[in-house]
Amino acid sequence: MSDKLIKRRRLTMSWNFEKEEQWLNEMSRDGMHFKKASMASSFFAKDESVRFTYRLDYQTGQKLGSSKFQEYIDLYQDAGWEYVSSYGSLWHYFRREWQPGEEPRLYTDHDSLIQLYKRLQGVMAVMMLVNLVIMLANMVNLRNFFSGDRLWTIGLPVTVLYLLLFGVLGYGCWRMQKKVNALKL
Repeated sequence: MSDKLIKRRRLTMSWNFEKEEQWLNEMSRDGMHFKKASMASSFFAKDESVRFTYRLDYQTGQKLGSSKFQEYIDLYQDAGWEYVSSYGSLWHYFRREWQPGEEPRLYTDHDSLIQLYKRLQGVMAVMMLVNLVIMLANMVNLRNFFSGDRLWTIGLPVTVLYLLLFGVLGYGCWRMQKKVNALKL
């Protein structure tokens, strides 16, 4: 593989991590192999001699470098997965060599997959609650800006930003619930 990393910008929402996996697999098909992620970027190494299948896992409480984290990595290695990288100690990237006609998954049963979706949904719900408290504190502090000309300069833009944030988080919770419901059928 090439030592030079190639940067690709991409923003993916947590409720849509399967599309991120699909994109990583397409990049690998084209000889670009994932190395690490940052906020809105992914870094790849070029090597057309191999192709991988990538999967992502969301796990909380996995401190990088801890013995618990090593046990977590070992579990997947025993199942044939190679650990690639982590983003924010929450999202963990795994891969295995691609085999024609094979669609390997990290989660092979519905109950584990439902638990994953519910963990993601729970994090989004907590983020909504925390931001609601922050918004209320800001609204109390900014109450003087909600009168006269200040409404248009500070009050309304802050309110619109919070509404957008709640909309995105609410949509994410809804999407996770749809996935859970589909698995329960």
